[in-house]
Amino acid sequence: MTTSTALDCNQRKHKNLMDREHQLRDGELEALCFDYVSPHSFTNQVEGYWRMQFSWGGPGDELRGYVNEHKELHRLEYWFTDWFDASEVILDATCNPEMWNHMQENIQCSIT
Repeated sequence: MTTSTALDCNQRKHKNLMDREHQLRDGELEALCFDYVSPHSFTNQVEGYWRMQFSWGGPGDELRGYVNEHKELHRLEYWFTDWFDASEVILDATCNPEMWNHMQENIQCSIT
């Protein structure tokens, strides 16, 4: 149900992503956790990813970083979730360089 007071995740994700990018630029972005989610942890999830979780529950949001065989980030997604609803934004390295760099640095620190 979508009303003026109850927006779905697809409608809310871009504003939340902009807020997170602003927090990163201001040095205010802190993750609750940074971990690796193994393949097949969830139904229909064939690829593992690095997760930087900013909030959880209702709502929750996180970055998901997918790496290649050289441990280099090749895809970055922002996920916004809220009680049985979820929506993602595929982040482009050119349009979202701070997010890409932040995630790649955390991945490199975790792998070495």
